[in-house]
Amino acid sequence: MAARKGGHVMPDPIDLSRIRALTWDIGGTVFDWHHTIRDEVAALAAARGADVDPARFANTWRRRMFQELARVRSGDLPWMNADQIHRALLDELAAQHPSLELTPSDRDALNGVWHRLAAWPDAAEALRRLRTRYTVVVLTVLSTAIAVDCSKHNGIEWDGIISCEFLGHYKPDRDAYLGGLRLLGVEPEQAMMCAAHHRDLRAAMAAGLRSAYVPRPGESGEGADRDLSPQPDFDVNARDFTDLADQLLA
Repeated sequence: MAARKGGHVMPDPIDLSRIRALTWDIGGTVFDWHHTIRDEVAALAAARGADVDPARFANTWRRRMFQELARVRSGDLPWMNADQIHRALLDELAAQHPSLELTPSDRDALNGVWHRLAAWPDAAEALRRLRTRYTVVVLTVLSTAIAVDCSKHNGIEWDGIISCEFLGHYKPDRDAYLGGLRLLGVEPEQAMMCAAHHRDLRAAMAAGLRSAYVPRPGESGEGADRDLSPQPDFDVNARDFTDLADQLLA
């Protein structure tokens, strides 16, 4: 029976031999969206002499995407994928930053940066190692095209890519996790969600999956206010991807 510590329900000791699949968040966990977007916006602003804070631009774009995604989940907006949401939000951001002088074609090009996000340096090798024992699969709110293109851009290989855009539910809805597992043919207790976000992991745990946490201190830029602490109710808390692979392959 699970015990309690500091208000959290402590997980039962995990038997890794029962885990068949590792499902992965990728935006922020595997791919460094903030610095990639920030640097692209900085180069564009410098070329046009625009007065723009590139880091704030990147964070606003990402934050507004999740706000709009919540409206898609609730039915307030029609069903759409991350590419469509990102592109629509660029019209809003362009109006807020007129000095960038973003034409429709500029916006299309900038939206494409989400398809060539840089991976964190420790990701590719750790994922390669983990694939020797587990089925390693993307489970993301990002589009299939983003997941495929960013993976190819960084030489990262997966056993499968599942985008919530085809599940009828977006994370953190319970049915997004369970729908992904049905496609894999595994039960929730045979799967472990791996992410850099507490909310994602807690939603996965509520659906019956096990949990692995890897912090990404620079995900939202330097000085961002995010709780990066390990959590006692997670099954695995790792320092980085290398440490996570070491723990899961022990």
